[in-house]
Amino acid sequence: MAGGFHIHIARRPGSTAGNCGPKRPQILTSGNLQIRATEPFLAIDEHTVLLGHLFRRGPPSRRVTDLQKIGGEKLLADRGRALLADYWGGYVLVHQSADGRILVLRDPSGILPCYVRRGDAGVTIAGDVADLAEPGPERVDFREVARLLASGDARGRRTCIENVDELIAGECLVVSQSDIRTECWWTPWHHVAPTRSMAAPEAAASLRETITDCVGAWADCFPSILLGVSGGLDSSIVAAAAAPRACQFNCLTLFGPDPAGDERKYARALTEALGLGLLEMPRLIDDIDVTRAPSPHHPWPVASIGKLTNEATHGRIAQGLPIDAHFSGNGGDGIFCSIRSAVPFLDRYLAQGPRLGLADTLRDICLVTGADRTTVLRHAWDRYRRNGGFHNARYNGAGIAANILAEIESEGPSHPWLVVPPDALPGKSVHIAYLMRSQKGIELYPRDESPPHIAPLQSQPIVELCLSIPTWMWVAEGMNRAVARLAFEGILPPLILRRTQKGGPGGFDLAIYQRHRATLIDRLRHGRLAEAGVLDPALLDQAEDPTWRGTERIQRILDLAAAENWVDWWSGPTA
Repeated sequence: MAGGFHIHIARRPGSTAGNCGPKRPQILTSGNLQIRATEPFLAIDEHTVLLGHLFRRGPPSRRVTDLQKIGGEKLLADRGRALLADYWGGYVLVHQSADGRILVLRDPSGILPCYVRRGDAGVTIAGDVADLAEPGPERVDFREVARLLASGDARGRRTCIENVDELIAGECLVVSQSDIRTECWWTPWHHVAPTRSMAAPEAAASLRETITDCVGAWADCFPSILLGVSGGLDSSIVAAAAAPRACQFNCLTLFGPDPAGDERKYARALTEALGLGLLEMPRLIDDIDVTRAPSPHHPWPVASIGKLTNEATHGRIAQGLPIDAHFSGNGGDGIFCSIRSAVPFLDRYLAQGPRLGLADTLRDICLVTGADRTTVLRHAWDRYRRNGGFHNARYNGAGIAANILAEIESEGPSHPWLVVPPDALPGKSVHIAYLMRSQKGIELYPRDESPPHIAPLQSQPIVELCLSIPTWMWVAEGMNRAVARLAFEGILPPLILRRTQKGGPGGFDLAIYQRHRATLIDRLRHGRLAEAGVLDPALLDQAEDPTWRGTERIQRILDLAAAENWVDWWSGPTA
């Protein structure tokens, strides 16, 4: 199912739409506005188009196919109050108002990518960054590459492609002849309830109903779905909610060369309990070309080199199995507030004072973290004394030039969701930081070439509900993501629900490094990151270390190498 869209807003007579990528049908031309799309769309009126998928809020949520009786003006009045309250989905809505302004709203889930390029002649918006820029000299913003490598918290709306920004989920771009501005129409902070009181069974029942409704509504949209499962909680919840509504539903688990990377036991328990088909595919080292850019369609170098084997595996599967959408549990850790620190204790104390329940939360955090009570209390006090306990951006300076790292740290985070309101509890600042990280590079493949990637847990009603649940409830009984676990008791097998430790591709990454060490080191030492002054080569000169420190160094080199390949791709061929 091909997708993608291209919106051009002329601000000067004779302005053209520029690169539209693959030829797309024109679906709206109105004055200075032109929209081309192969994305599903909904024509609301002659001045309003919604690109993507829209559902009326439930339960039951139903896909919307007609909004002509409401019209764009009413739908978007008061900063989209009716749209954001009564509907949800994965969409970008474009509206030309009666006064000539053009509004472009990206929905709060961020499921549909949306990037913006501004120029003197006009503004161009697209779901694929390749529609806004082509590889070439001076195309890469090296400072933003360094910012991304230094911290997952430091990025804002700027991408690593010069003059291309992201329209952040919940934002509306307002374009007039005299002005271009970005307005916040939705933010996670609107849905945090610092003092909301609820019992765990009530919260779990509400979460189960909301997830089943939203994920099921997404499953109705695609004839054949492939879900990546690891045997972890998040993807398992997606499987349980999507499978009953899907026409054809299969699961895929990838396994690596080491026990930690082989999660077939958990994936089999899941699919056997739900009666689903399971594809078990090995991660193949021969799929890896360490000189190739993984996911160059992303405007940030966020994909690991190891994901090249995912791409190759999906290609092999697609030869014999129709796939209309890739589903995943991406974002679940952040949405389900998987916190491993003392901040839930701080939240409960600040919200309720020294009541009996505070001791329960202290015990729960000890069980989640493995720390004793004294350590947790000291950590809570240290956090509160430092900055009220609120989220602090963390920086990883390994392999980053010291002068650039210092400048990035001094500038601090720039994402608007990390601006904390005065009445916020510290744990919710951590919860929202996790949500922000999950929004990065959501698209698996270019929408023009491959089936879309749907991360249904990021659906607006699910996120809003999870934000309203106090942080201390997410660590109840000493289990992370406790409310989500309780919500799916009796549906998912105990082996999944009680699992707290996850495997990962670490063994496969180590195999990549061991086979290609010389090439990786040489490319970084003589590559574009080094030439731009971003790379600190001291990391490459360190002796090999068999301990966990050595593992961290190896992973960092692989991350830097993936960024190097991405930069090389976007910089175009050398002269």
